[in-house]
Amino acid sequence: MIWIIGGTSDAMQLVKLVKDRGETALLVSTTTKYGAQLAKQQDVKVTQQQLSQQEMEELITNHQISMVIDASHPFAQVVSENAIAAAKNQSIRYIRFERTAVPLKNGKYYSSYQEIVDELKNTEGNIFLTIGSKNLDAFNELDRKRIFPRVLPVIESIEQCDKAEIPPHQIIASKGLVSAATNKAIMIEYDIKHMVSKDSGKAGGLFEKLDAANELGIPVYILQRPQINYPEMYNDIQLLLDNM
Repeated sequence: MIWIIGGTSDAMQLVKLVKDRGETALLVSTTTKYGAQLAKQQDVKVTQQQLSQQEMEELITNHQISMVIDASHPFAQVVSENAIAAAKNQSIRYIRFERTAVPLKNGKYYSSYQEIVDELKNTEGNIFLTIGSKNLDAFNELDRKRIFPRVLPVIESIEQCDKAEIPPHQIIASKGLVSAATNKAIMIEYDIKHMVSKDSGKAGGLFEKLDAANELGIPVYILQRPQINYPEMYNDIQLLLDNM
């Protein structure tokens, strides 16, 4: 059985393409209910849980996994590191799939959220956070009245906003991949003066966000991808499929 670690739109595309090759023994793991719902549409076995390295090794044994394809989010560093270690310990092949990061001229890059926060402390105006819901607490040092996060319209995300004490009227519940025109409308509606994003690439809607911000003259603060030493990695889905 092949285990695909999901979490991205690319992961769902990968599942479909692997199935089209005739691979029917597939297990997809995801940490969110939303991701599990998407995976189940592919008619494959799905598990929704946060797995430790030991639990990953147990999953490999219990499901007789012969290969793991890690298509998790580029910022799911712990997930990837655990999967690499688990695959090595269980002597199975680990493959990483990740779209190539494209350097962008109109955004400033940072190695941590703290660096971004430190810079934003010296600014004024509303901040559009397009980083998901898991790291909202990294911005606790800033005035909550300035924070306008866009998160998925699911209970878990709203609960994270509540935990970070974000006022309900400042929460933008929406999918992240939207057009530049929609991003621009949101920025105008909420009088955004700064935008924070992750280097999530095309699949994460980064280009559309940048286009909107650039048109409005809004500075963009981008979190760099973590540096992980992947034993085998592909940036092209077809090339990965050809080398399975």
